[in-house]
Amino acid sequence: MGDLPSHLQHESFVRTGNKKTGGPNMRLVRLEMDKPSLTVTAYIFNKFVHPLKDRYITPREAACLQDFPVDFEFKGNLGQIQKQIGNAVPVRMAEAIAREVRRYFKLLDKAGEKKIFSYFTGAGGLDIGFEKASNGDVQFKTVFSTDIEDYVGQTIDFNRPEWNFYLSDIRDLSPQEVRKFAGCEPDLIIGGPPCQPFSVAGKQKATLNPLGSLYVDYIKHIAELKPEIVIMENVYGLAQVKSANVISDIYNAFEDIGYDLIHRELLAADYGTPQKRRRLFFVATKNVHYFQFPAPTHTENDNLFGLPYYVGAGESFKALGEPIYRD
Repeated sequence: MGDLPSHLQHESFVRTGNKKTGGPNMRLVRLEMDKPSLTVTAYIFNKFVHPLKDRYITPREAACLQDFPVDFEFKGNLGQIQKQIGNAVPVRMAEAIAREVRRYFKLLDKAGEKKIFSYFTGAGGLDIGFEKASNGDVQFKTVFSTDIEDYVGQTIDFNRPEWNFYLSDIRDLSPQEVRKFAGCEPDLIIGGPPCQPFSVAGKQKATLNPLGSLYVDYIKHIAELKPEIVIMENVYGLAQVKSANVISDIYNAFEDIGYDLIHRELLAADYGTPQKRRRLFFVATKNVHYFQFPAPTHTENDNLFGLPYYVGAGESFKALGEPIYRD
């Protein structure tokens, strides 16, 4: 904290009294131009300092760390915008997964348009990644999206109205309602059930927290809608929860509905995201041997394959210029 200018040193960071108690209750770091950031969270306003300027980064700059297009507009108040950005799947990480899903369909000789049902959509980082992975052989199209938050719906309706957003708590939503609203069957279901109960940054209450069991509702929808392939994303802390064997439970749940399952922890920086964000990806299919997780496209060090270096945090939003402040 002492390396930062005084106006960035929040009062909770300063040790007080004769015994100099108190002090930093969270890590505040200055980003670097040529190195990825640490994990972006919903608390953007007091976590990262601009690499060159003596100020916190803006939500738009944080969105660059998550690979969102510059013209993607987030709706809601400041806290809601920060939450959408912080909870998103980095777009390039999602695109890397989507390219392998595209290859999967090609190997099955099932080219063409693939309809996506998107659950826990949030700001849509996962969906945008699939959009970007579309090519002449396989085209991914989100035809249904849902989330419990109204401001998420505002963001989706403004940027991607064709995703057909449906405001609902998945616990109150039936697969029959989804099918009727979408007007079709899904080829692919994607989603990331809320991850806070499993986060290593939280208390890891896991399935003791009602939000920690939403993956069960997600799997119930999959059982009824029967897509060809399923992508489920969550925090890597899910594999470290001590209060429940969540990974085993997830495998058993998918096996019970006739799907094979594989999972792997991936690092976003390995795929060109300017952020060292770790996420756990589950892939469920009935032809799992046709799918493989993506190989890294970027590297931190010199390598024999000639891969480019990790993208730097500062480089990712350098072209934005200085923010405009409004009263």
